[in-house]
Formats: sequence, structure tokens, C-alpha cells
Amino acid sequence: MKQFLYLVLFVSFIIPIKFSGQAGIPIYHDYLTDNLYLLHPSMAGASNCAKIRLTQRMQWLDVSDTPSLQTFSFQTHLGQEGNNGIGAIIFNDRNGYHSQKGLQLAFAHHLNFGNGAYVNKLSFGLAGTLVQNQFDATSFDPTRFDPVVAGIVQSDMYYNLDFGFSYHLKGFFFNATLKNALLTSQNSSGTFQNNNLRNFVVSTGLYTGSSKFHIEPSFLIQYKDYSGDVISDINMKMYWTMSNDNLFYIGASYRKDWQQDFEQNTYQTLSPLVGLNLGKLSLAYIFTYDMTPTPVSTVGFHQISLGYNFNCRRQLVKMSCPEIF
Repeated sequence: MKQFLYLVLFVSFIIPIKFSGQAGIPIYHDYLTDNLYLLHPSMAGASNCAKIRLTQRMQWLDVSDTPSLQTFSFQTHLGQEGNNGIGAIIFNDRNGYHSQKGLQLAFAHHLNFGNGAYVNKLSFGLAGTLVQNQFDATSFDPTRFDPVVAGIVQSDMYYNLDFGFSYHLKGFFFNATLKNALLTSQNSSGTFQNNNLRNFVVSTGLYTGSSKFHIEPSFLIQYKDYSGDVISDINMKMYWTMSNDNLFYIGASYRKDWQQDFEQNTYQTLSPLVGLNLGKLSLAYIFTYDMTPTPVSTVGFHQISLGYNFNCRRQLVKMSCPEIF
């Protein structure tokens, strides 16, 4: 516990550098493919194995310069007891002429209260993120004079902090994280500006069933402090355990943004997903269909996730939740 407290104090006194209006790693549905660590730093090292995950997300394939996202994440426990964990995420998020690249490092501390018969674990996590924002105006028409557009690649960097906790009891899990906790940064002119990018993320669910078949209803809610925007996910997954503990699952997620746009539309999507865990390898696919009355595209979003597990500890109890297998 001392290591975690020291890290909190150390990062809290770091002076952040130039800060722009993006909020770090976008929150999509990849957390449903055995990767809650993307949302909650407290999940770093909570699993029985070290995990590597690669994700590619492609949006609006019938529209030019469509948004795309790539993430690489790694997390592992430290030592056989697994009381501490570390993790890292590298991401590249592009949207038209704007892009952001970032690195996030996380540390988590896990308190195990179980008696060996079931999982009873409380976890605390802290993550620091460094992001480079870039705006490419080199392809803009130079004959159209605009003093704001310099016709060059402009970039800046900012630093932020996430922290939160997780709790697992048998098949029940609860996670809460405050993302982008730092509010004030120094700009290039030397003055201070307030940039409230705080995002509260809470997820909870229950994994239950028989030895071969399980269901996992879950719920996620985001609250954006600056705009008061609330976004909710209602999820359902079904798992089938095959021979040699290989796992196949299907599911779906319904997302609704409760804030209306200028046309009084409410953004909402439906995302079916399918996944397969074969030994140390994992593969998952998610398709997102935009159910908004006036969508940008009718093609939808596609996401593929690949994973590899290694350095697995001897399993003392039968883990209940898939994300901590």
C-alpha cells in the first residue's frame, strides 16, 4: 500500500505541460472484449495472467478521412502474490485533419480478502497520460487567405491523471474511475487556463451460471463534468466453456447519449460482439450500428481486438469474472 501512496503523491505534484481540448483515449466498446484495463487503471495486474491486447477501430468506411483508433495495451501482476500490478497503453486516434497520440502508464495495488474459496478483491489504481495533439493543415488551399490557418502541421502536448478503484466479489464486479483529474495547465503564453476534461466512468455487472454456460449482464455510465453529458451502456454477454477451458462468447451493447444535438436527436448505437479465447490467444470483433435518426453513415463501425496471455500464476481459486482469469 505504501508504494501506491508514494506514487499518488509523486504524480500529484508534477506540473502539467501545455494542455489542449482532447480527452485522451476515446471510450468505445473494447472494454467488453476482456479489456476493462483500458477504462480503469485499478484493473492493471488484477488478472491471473499478464495480458497484451491490440485493437483496431474503423468508422464510417463510406466516408473519406474517417476516424480510426489503434491501441496497444499491456498489463501484468508483480510477483506470485499479485498484490501490485503495472500497465501501459499506447494509442493513436485520428479524426480527419486532427490526430492524437499518447502513452499511459498505470500502477495498481490489490487487497485480497478471500479465504481461498472465492474471489474477494479490492483494487486501487493510478495512471498518468502524456498526449500529443496534432493538426495537419498542409493540404489546405493556400490561395484562400485565412490568418488562423498557417498551412503547417501544428502540435502541442498535455499531461493528465486518472485514478479509481475496483471491487470483485465472486461473480460481482464494480469499477469507478475519474479520468482527466487535472483541471489547470499552463499555455505557451505563460498564463494559466482552465480545461475541465473530467470524465467519471462507473461500470458494474454480474458473471453467473453453470460450469459450461455463463451470462454477464453489465452496465456502464459516463458523466462529462464540463458539459453535464451522461452516456450509458447496457450490456449482455453469454459465455460457453469448451474443451481445455477454451471460451466462446457473444453479446451486445446498447449505448445512449442522453444529451440531444442541435436537431434534437439523441445519439444511440447498438453493438453486437463475438469473441473466442483459445489457450493463450484471444480474438474479438465488434460491429456498431448507429441508430441515431440522422446518422453520419449507414455502414457502421468495425473493431477487431487481438490478445495474448502469458506469465500466468498458479490459480489458487476458480476466478469468477473473465477479466481476472
